[in-house]
Amino acid sequence: MYRRLSRQQSNQLEQRTLRVSLFVIIGLAIVGIGYGFYIGSEAVMLDGFYALTSLVGSGLYLLAARVVEKPADRRFQYGYAHIEPLVNSFNNLILLVVLFYALCNGLEGLRTGGNEVDTLSVVLYGLVSAVVCALVWIYEKRVANRTGSQLVRNDAREWMISLGFSLVTLLGFAMVWVLPEPYRGWWARYADSGVVALMALLLIPLPVKILHSNLREVLLITHPDNEIVQRVEAVMQQMRAEQDIVEYSSHIAKTGRIHFIEINIVVGPHFKPGSVPELDKLRARIWAGIGLPLEQAWLSILFTADPRWS
Repeated sequence: MYRRLSRQQSNQLEQRTLRVSLFVIIGLAIVGIGYGFYIGSEAVMLDGFYALTSLVGSGLYLLAARVVEKPADRRFQYGYAHIEPLVNSFNNLILLVVLFYALCNGLEGLRTGGNEVDTLSVVLYGLVSAVVCALVWIYEKRVANRTGSQLVRNDAREWMISLGFSLVTLLGFAMVWVLPEPYRGWWARYADSGVVALMALLLIPLPVKILHSNLREVLLITHPDNEIVQRVEAVMQQMRAEQDIVEYSSHIAKTGRIHFIEINIVVGPHFKPGSVPELDKLRARIWAGIGLPLEQAWLSILFTADPRWS
């Protein structure tokens, strides 16, 4: 078992992990584009160009990891948590464009008669690339589980996509060695374009799903089945059964690693707490029921006897 990390230690480990990812991506991008151009393989070049887009993404993740920990200031009075879903959305939008471009290139290659390349060269590249991607992916998954970092978790997901690229490339070209004639010659000619199109089709749903999730945070959309929404509802129903509460309303949104929670409570004439310390005890009870650490939420609870303020 890992020892529990402080918030500062988690952020330092998060930044260090993203820096490692950045340096590895630089190497893969250079090797993939250069080697793919040398052997004339679109599949290998696509792997390199994907690494190049990931380079931009990892750089933004690293920047976001530094910025989101800044305290609120006069310009950003609610802090910098919104930077995280913005970066995630931008990175996955870029990835989606790259995959659609790859799909179009692959289909065009199939239409125009394919492109025969040296099978052994592509298989060796795919093997080396798959090993590197798998190692970084496993490492980042462990760091994400230990720190709870969504930035590292998203970066790990991109390494998983890179691993998928490499494995599909490796297996797709290795089929040339096991297929009988005349299929072997046919596949040798169409493998490069076919693998590119297949990888794009298989991987397009992943950034679409992530983009949808992060855009919900950017637009401050909360699902009624959200766990925090359910916790707020449960604790408020319990309080309503014990206190003279006429009605209440809640506004909940998640942006990056921060939850913004506002609860407006309209009290009746027989509401018991009559002093600020007593109201604070009720606030503490609501907070305990929500169950979020203080650094992960922005909580505002209003008590009023006038429905206009709810």
